[in-house]
Amino acid sequence: MTTTHHAMSRTSARACGTALLAAATLAITAIPARAATVTEVRVERTRPQNDKPATLRFLRENRDFLRGELDRLREKRVQRDGGATAIDPRFLAYRDMVAHVITERDSVTLAAAAQSQRELLSSVTQLGDLEAQLDQLDRTLAAQRSRLGILQNDFTGDQRTALAIVLSGVPQAASLSQVAINLEDGASVSVPLSDAQLDALRKGGAVQVFHGYVEPREQVIEVSLGTGQAASANAGYVTLEPARDRLTLLRLDLSTVRDEGAAAIHATTWLNDARVP
Repeated sequence: MTTTHHAMSRTSARACGTALLAAATLAITAIPARAATVTEVRVERTRPQNDKPATLRFLRENRDFLRGELDRLREKRVQRDGGATAIDPRFLAYRDMVAHVITERDSVTLAAAAQSQRELLSSVTQLGDLEAQLDQLDRTLAAQRSRLGILQNDFTGDQRTALAIVLSGVPQAASLSQVAINLEDGASVSVPLSDAQLDALRKGGAVQVFHGYVEPREQVIEVSLGTGQAASANAGYVTLEPARDRLTLLRLDLSTVRDEGAAAIHATTWLNDARVP
């Protein structure tokens, strides 16, 4: 009786998993219908040349030397006499002289400030000018506070620039078992495709293989079909620039792939419309 109950539970769980997969597939497939504009993205066979100068080249090229020098550092004990000596009385006199100079200078400054204040308050028009200057200071401080808020939102706010990559279609000649995605920042994602996902692709559905935060700049994404050196040799490269604080969707249509590898993928991209209709 217990064995039958467990078998029925596993069957129900498998059915629920299949239903959730189908629902997720339909939701991803419906994304392009809400998109405002779909843009064609070119998939290249070789990685585009990046003319940007490499950063930290000195540290990267001399990393082994620097590590070796750090490994050679050793703590060395030094004997030193820490006994105190008598202070020259002249140094104490110098300190008193400096204190007297500061006191007298403050007295002169306070007297000048008091005289200036009396002259200022003697005229009503000068009081009006003072009020205008204070208002100008308030406006300057408010503008500075606004600029600081903008900088804080730009550099310390939450990262909202994201990228989602989905697959559609199946290769016409080559068999597909795994898809590898390599981002320019070094992140690598390898997604094995199950029989249920391949069946969803054959029926016109879509499968999401990546969804994460990326930098809002131009970057190259490497796409490989399968695993091993053969997959790297037949990799395709997509160049795109995700929009800041938006979700960019990249769709890879595999139905155009035959024997030439991932370079034959038909890729499109669009921005997700987060507004509720």
